[in-house]
Amino acid sequence: MNLSHEVVVNKPLQAVWDYSNNPDNLSKWLNDFIRYEQVTGDTASPEVGDKSNHTYAQGKGEFTMEETITVYDPPTRLELFMTSSYFDMEIVNRFEEIEPDKTRLFASADFVRVGWMMKVIFFFSSKKKMQADHERQINKLKELIEAEG
Repeated sequence: MNLSHEVVVNKPLQAVWDYSNNPDNLSKWLNDFIRYEQVTGDTASPEVGDKSNHTYAQGKGEFTMEETITVYDPPTRLELFMTSSYFDMEIVNRFEEIEPDKTRLFASADFVRVGWMMKVIFFFSSKKKMQADHERQINKLKELIEAEG
């Protein structure tokens, strides 16, 4: 299953890149996000292969996904591999300057492995609903970036 969405953000390319890739901002636009923990590398100068943990709320508990940077090409492209016991995802974020104060942001999430629990959830949850949720998150990111002074 692949989820993707594209928006035009009324901010310069570097501002969109910086806000989108700042771990301190993740809880503002990612659903159920609780915390970020750097495992390897340095958040100030990320590199391919760096790892971090992302923890999300799940019912009354939590689950953690390990993120590995697979492509890091600032300020135009970031690709990540996210893994957990429930599923694995490939994340692709592309940034393109349209005009000095307009940036196209494309964000996709491709589920490449789905465990039995997620298969059950996918069975009861439509792709249309998941796509709408993905779009809400990216639209929220756009709003937050545009609201930055």
